[in-house]
Order: sequence, then structure tokens, then C-alpha cells
Amino acid sequence: MSKEILDFQKMLDVNIPIIFIHNHDFVRVDEMISEAIGRNVAIREWNSAVGTVDFKNKEPIMRQSLENFLIEIYAPDSTYGKDRIVVLKEIQDLIDQPQIKSLLMMIAQRRLYDHGIQDEDIPPYSTTIVIVSSVDHIPEELIPYVSYLEQTYPDEAEINQLIDAHIKINKDQGFDEKDRKALLQSLKGLTSFEIDRTLDMAMSENGNLRASDTKMILAQKKQMVKKSGLLEFVETPETIESIGGLDYLKDYLKGKSQVMKEIIRAKEYAVRVPKGIFIVGMPGCGKSLCAKATAALFKAPLLKMDMGSMMGKYVGESEGRLRSAIKLAEAAAPCILWIDEIEKAFNGVGGESSEVITRMFGYFLSWLQEKTSNVYVVATANNAENLPPELKRKGRFDEIFCVNLPKDNEREAIFKVHLEKKQRNAESKVIIPKKEELSKLNSYTRGFNGADIESVVDETLENLFIELLHSNRGSIEITIDKLREQAQKTISISASCKNQIKNMEKIFGESSFIDATTGKQTLKN
Repeated sequence: MSKEILDFQKMLDVNIPIIFIHNHDFVRVDEMISEAIGRNVAIREWNSAVGTVDFKNKEPIMRQSLENFLIEIYAPDSTYGKDRIVVLKEIQDLIDQPQIKSLLMMIAQRRLYDHGIQDEDIPPYSTTIVIVSSVDHIPEELIPYVSYLEQTYPDEAEINQLIDAHIKINKDQGFDEKDRKALLQSLKGLTSFEIDRTLDMAMSENGNLRASDTKMILAQKKQMVKKSGLLEFVETPETIESIGGLDYLKDYLKGKSQVMKEIIRAKEYAVRVPKGIFIVGMPGCGKSLCAKATAALFKAPLLKMDMGSMMGKYVGESEGRLRSAIKLAEAAAPCILWIDEIEKAFNGVGGESSEVITRMFGYFLSWLQEKTSNVYVVATANNAENLPPELKRKGRFDEIFCVNLPKDNEREAIFKVHLEKKQRNAESKVIIPKKEELSKLNSYTRGFNGADIESVVDETLENLFIELLHSNRGSIEITIDKLREQAQKTISISASCKNQIKNMEKIFGESSFIDATTGKQTLKN
């Protein structure tokens, strides 16, 4: 029996008056409810499409308004006192109406406090409302009476059963354990309904199930992300070689990628599932690039969460959107979840921040602490000044790194990355300086970040292209002199954001971060 069914039964046992299920897969929800309650409990259903329907066969019974339906449920009648479940589907456009809210509150209160008419033959009122909706919204007045039933996903045993069923039906003789391991990993996070559909699609294409079908499964998960509107699917053309400098962080990620790629085998040796990293640092120093390169290194999709987009206009909607986004990331696992500029969402938590932000922060921290899914989190922040200490505590992330302004050798590496990329993209029509010549730029680029260096290369190339238009040459040569000339015109971040950088350096010295370049702890005694 699944955890979802057991949780539903517990809610019924402790007299929860209203159970809210945020799910668009109504067929699966109906199956779960039927299995959880058995045959001895009556179920009545109302949905926004046709009114009252037969729960089992979905045949329309009566074209009836939700208000009249709830009045019948509340008022004593022949079913008064009997155990029953009332399922309300897609009522998000009606639930804010005063009369609907009042009726739901009255039913909930009667469920909690009405112990029956003073008659031994009439048991207490025991109607439970189950709201099933594709939109996560509950009015503030109803929140005290509502418990959320968290959607669960099939575990390995259940997924294996679904795979075995498809193998048996289709008489697939060539399926082996290598195929099973690959499919099992990629199907995690999908509902039973989605797994069935996905396996059917794989069978219809090839007539069998193979490890190669994981590409199709990944494509299905991408569609899930795009349709949700909660997360952004980011293409990752960058590689770990695209990062100039940050040598310790790159080596660290290479190690984690090996564990994530062999996570099933790692679990056999009791290796903990990696949680993720938190990167704090100067703007334009490669934090976003690290997130993209991590996805490429792990060979996993990159999902970007904008914490600002989680905020909703209804009470409880913001928390609901965050829960849904995290569930979606888990459904797309194995994946990289990139939370950019996390400080904008959680700065000052515990001070004058709103209760909504505090609740969202609490949920996010609990998920980070307890998560066992193959979602590797890369959180980035440009400003660590007011970050809550709970976010920086060991155990939330595997490690917290800080990114300083690049040192001489790192700036050389960054120049090399950008220059080689230009040459490669121009199919050798651009001639670049030799690697050993790049050290001549060090004295002119101190205080530059990666973005400053990229700008120097871009501006230099653009100027040389304009010169090319007035000549008969067929190629462009980027020289050290031209790069130095452009660097001297560039206002670096250390000049334009002097106070911010000074504050960041102070915070690094007061915090137990790991320097992304050297691997040394930044805390100064």
C-alpha cells in the first residue's frame, strides 16, 4: 500500500474535515480514494463541468450548483450520520464566494463538533470533504480546517512492477538488468499514470524497452517543466572547461558527478545522495556559469527556479507554488535545480519579513535537509550580507563556496576561454594571441571579474571587425596591444562597486566558506 493511501487513511481516522489534493490526474486520485476507503463508505462527487456525478462511472446525476449541493450535504437527511466522502473537483473559481466558504466551514465544524442527535440509533455526523484541484488555492478562512495530502510518486518496487507488466504484455525477450537500471532511474518522479503512458510510447516506437528510451523519457520530463510555468528549462551549451579558474570547485563537482551518475550503486555502499552547493560571490565571477557547467558535467537537465515568480496573490498560493515547483523538480530528477540570486527571496528572514516568506523559507530548508531525491541544488547569491544563518548551516548544502575576484592566473585562463571560443565560432577567421602572452595583461586587468574580461574581448573584436570592413583582409588578428588598449578603457567592477566588494570581502572573512579557487576556509581568526 502506497504512502499516499496510508496518509489519506490517517487523515480520515483523525477526523480531518477537509482534505485538499493538488493534482491534475483525477483518474489516479479517484483510484487512490477508492482503494483507501474500501467499499463500505459512500462517495458523492460534484465537479465544475456537469454538477453531481456518479463517482464510480462518472455518469451525470443532476445539473446542480455547488451551493445547492453543499446545502444538501450539510442538512440532515436520510444519510445523516453515515460515513461518507464528498469529492469536489475544480472548484477554485467558486471557493472564494462567501456562501461557498460559509457552507464549507459549517460542514467542517459539524464534522468536528457534531456528535449526533441525542438518539442512540443516529451516529455522529461524519462527512469528509475532499477537494481535488489542479490549482493550489484555499481561502484564508478555510485554512484551519484543511490538511494537504502530499502527492507521492511510485517507489522503486512499484516502478519495477509497472516495467514488468509492460515486458510481460509485450513479450519483450531482450530486456536485461542494464535496461532496467537505466529506465528505473529515469522514470523516478513520474506518477504511475505518467509511467504507464511513457512506457506505452516507448513500446509503440520500438516494440521493446531499452536503456536508450531514457532520451525519450527526458524529453517527456522537459515538456512537463515547460507546461508548468513554475520552472525554466535552461539549455546548457557550456562545459566545465568553459570556466576559467575556480579549480578547487571544478574538481569538487567532478567528484560529485561521478557519485550522481552511479547513484544506484553508490546507495549499495551507503553513500549519501549529494544535496548540492551554495555559491556566494562577486557579480560576474562565474556563479551562473558554474550552474550551467554542472548540468553538462552531470549530464542532467538544468531547471532554473525564480523565487520571485513563486509569489502568488492568494493566501497560501506562494507556499503552494514553491511546493509544486519542488515536486516538479523531483519529477524531472535526476536534474540540477538552479536557484539564482536566492538572497532576493530570503534576505532578512526572521526580521521584518512577511509570514509568507518565513513559511516558504521553512519549507525550503526542511526539503533541503531531508531530501533524498536525485535533485542536485545549485544556489547562487551575489550578496551574503543579510542571508539567514539557517541557510548557511552545514547540512542544508554539501558545501558553501565563495567566489572572489579572479587572481592573475585565473584572469589568464578566462581570457583564454573567451578568445578560443571566438576563434572556434569564427572557424579560424579570428587569430588570437598565444597562451603565454596573456600574462602581459595582468597588470592592466587587476580587479576585473569574468564579465569584465568577456566585455574586453567582445569590444576588441567588434572594433577590429569595423576596421576589417574598410580593408581587404579576410581575417582578424586580436593582439595583446589591442586587448590592453580596450582594458584601459573598461571600468571594472572593483571600481564601479567598490563598497559592495569591500563588504563581501569582510563577510567572507567572517564566514566558514570554502574558497572556490584554493579550497581553503575563508574564516579568519
